[in-house]
Amino acid sequence: MKRTKQGPELTDNYAQFVEQLTAASKKLQARHDSLNRTLEIVTLLFKQNVLGLSLWEERRIKLSKLVAKDAISMDTANSLRELHDVALRMESMFLLRSQRIDEKKSAVSSHVDEINKSLLDLDRSKLNLLSSRMTMRDREKLNEAVAGVAGTPQGANAASSDPGLRDDLNEARRAMILAEALLELKGK
Repeated sequence: MKRTKQGPELTDNYAQFVEQLTAASKKLQARHDSLNRTLEIVTLLFKQNVLGLSLWEERRIKLSKLVAKDAISMDTANSLRELHDVALRMESMFLLRSQRIDEKKSAVSSHVDEINKSLLDLDRSKLNLLSSRMTMRDREKLNEAVAGVAGTPQGANAASSDPGLRDDLNEARRAMILAEALLELKGK
């Protein structure tokens, strides 16, 4: 705490807190960017696997229809059944892979949403802190003005020429103190 002519002066440590909020935002933003790239890749893989699933499903259906025809030889029917079995296994593999990738995509998306919420909360906190800092500075200026009006001979002459000025300044000071108290309550 520093001492001035008018009394103790509180140290302005708002900058330190703003720096901490900014550092936390930068750190989360880097993670957010990385997760967004991961989400893009996982989404692309999901689309490719869904397309592969669809193609193998079409192939299996066509092969089922060909195997069901009566006018094919036994060798052709056996070859078609083998191809049908391969299509069935591939369809199953693509289905499982698509499900796993979709789960991964959902998890990454959830993390991105969490980070977005935290970034928004950090921005809100930073704005509240900066607003509080401006209010504190305004209050200090008002206190200096009130002290200047009340504490100097020139101020006494000015006060006598406008008797309501001191009351107005005190009322403004009370209003700012109440606004700060409301800001602090809202913050908790």
